Amino acid sequence: MRKTGLSLIIVGMAMTALTACDPELERAAAELGDGPREASPDTPPPRDEAVPSVIPPVEAPVDEGDPMASDAPAGGEQGHENEPADEPPLAGPGPPASAPDPAPGLGADCPVDVFYDVSNVAGAGNAYPMPSVEVTCTDDTINVVSNGIPHYAFQAVTPNALQAQNHNWSIPRHPVLVDEMTDVPLLGLAAFSINGLSIYGPNEGPFPDPYGDPIYNDIMDWCQGHTGPNGDYHYHALSESCFFDNPALNTASPILGFALDGFPIYGPRGCVDADCGEVVTFESSWRQSGDPTTYAWDNYTCDQESCAAARGNQLDRCNGRIGPDGTYRYHATDTFPYIIGCYHGDVSGAGNVGGGAPGGGQGPGGGQAPGGGPPDGDQMGGPGVNGPPSCEVEADCDDACPPDAVGCTCADSPRGRACLPECDVNADCDGLAPIALFCGDEGICVPGR
Repeated sequence: MRKTGLSLIIVGMAMTALTACDPELERAAAELGDGPREASPDTPPPRDEAVPSVIPPVEAPVDEGDPMASDAPAGGEQGHENEPADEPPLAGPGPPASAPDPAPGLGADCPVDVFYDVSNVAGAGNAYPMPSVEVTCTDDTINVVSNGIPHYAFQAVTPNALQAQNHNWSIPRHPVLVDEMTDVPLLGLAAFSINGLSIYGPNEGPFPDPYGDPIYNDIMDWCQGHTGPNGDYHYHALSESCFFDNPALNTASPILGFALDGFPIYGPRGCVDADCGEVVTFESSWRQSGDPTTYAWDNYTCDQESCAAARGNQLDRCNGRIGPDGTYRYHATDTFPYIIGCYHGDVSGAGNVGGGAPGGGQGPGGGQAPGGGPPDGDQMGGPGVNGPPSCEVEADCDDACPPDAVGCTCADSPRGRACLPECDVNADCDGLAPIALFCGDEGICVPGR
């Protein structure tokens, strides 16, 4: 299962300074607060072994042959009738930085300079703390501490008010590609972005559209993010324009985030060869097969040859490929699964290392997903991997739920049968998970919005 290797913290390198994006949403959103701006959180004092990643601007490095550039938001063009229009940005933090030219990849140094410099951004708005991101490394891990506040103007598209978080993530510094692909959490943290925000999978929870595609259902802001019930802002897709301004369409894409297995996430374009003589836009191999308004995973299919191994510009099932430098990477795409469809690397030991909300995707029955942010209003995790234990018969659920649960039953979930706590009234679900649960119609505790 998951194993952790933490060594002495080494000195972090310089951090990328990119000015923030300033998107406007077509959806009218509730304005949350108009008080004076809170003081920017102090960057934690540097330790002897590490330096905070808030330093003067530098040009963002990109992985060999894979830097990001796209005028359209990756994951925002699913063809839904309520798809947000391309509108001018809101007044706010100023134009984002230009996408850098192709350059060598992560290399041996701690990738502090890949992350966003949030020291000179306008932030989410007067009612919120300023964003804070710190990156350090050990011999074996990349560690990210963030307060989860966007570097651009926040617009509400859910009833949940934006709140600062205590994200504290650790991922492998030297990721290992494995033969067997692993499901990402059905709900909760799957990755994080270079500006210190959570990235979740391509589906929501049971309310109001059960496990539907949030991009298709048009419930995201222009940067493809929104807030969960604990005020946690997170992405379900990535909009390149929120990180880089006017990227050259003939250049490859820089890193926009990291998956919990340690492999980087690039934008949609990448180099075909080591000299980057040809740049192509990569596409998901998944195809829509039904109506993803509900149960997104049941309404997309990955049955092409490229699903097993990327071919041409078609990515594999996980939305990734082997780059020209021989290393694996994921690409954000315009269509499902938008960022990550599964893990192609070893995720053991990755995730929350303390100080933050329990891992996104932790189900009431244990099996905490790696992660640091609270889940969407529905995140309870998938069975077996990063969620409640899977089951086939009731006997499989003996002692599988929290000790305070009224009972534990083997019940259907969107990814198969799982051990879930039973209930008679809402109070029976209190304290069984780090998120609010209520007693559903079937007598099972489920997450609420």
